[in-house]
Amino acid sequence: MIMDGTEEFTRLVVTWKGKIITIIITVFCSFGLYSTIVKDEYINPKSYPVEAANFILEEAEKGNIDLNTMRLFNDYNYGSYLLYRGIPVFIDSRADLYSPEFNEGVNVFSDYMNISNINSYYEPKFKDYKITHVIIYRNSKLNMLLSRDENYNRIYFDDNFAIYERLVDDTENENKEQ
Repeated sequence: MIMDGTEEFTRLVVTWKGKIITIIITVFCSFGLYSTIVKDEYINPKSYPVEAANFILEEAEKGNIDLNTMRLFNDYNYGSYLLYRGIPVFIDSRADLYSPEFNEGVNVFSDYMNISNINSYYEPKFKDYKITHVIIYRNSKLNMLLSRDENYNRIYFDDNFAIYERLVDDTENENKEQ
């Protein structure tokens, strides 16, 4: 009887040397596949403000930003990421929570849409909501306006995001009016 390559290979694999060789090959292949996955970024820093969130948290640690009193206007798309990082937000992807049924006297979602689409001037709403900081995409229309507004100081920017500090203190204005 003439043995072909398949039978010879089968006999080799079932020996103890064959089993060790099979395990080694499996481990090397698995490691090769796993190492490419480990290098992948879990969160895309072009879509989510990873470095900007790091900046906010570092500034909070230094005492330059108080997360308890900060009122941050942010984009709907990455509000959930900021919440995950422990940063309070204006809005996140749970749009139903921002409807008038859950927010007496205001419609946060509608206000967000109007401000971010430049359908209404941002300053009156920022005053109503007592916004202290704004984090936005650098290529947004709102960024273009805030970058030219003297009442906003850009405290952070990278290739994708910018953070502004609102310089107008609404509590001072309210005290003067009384």
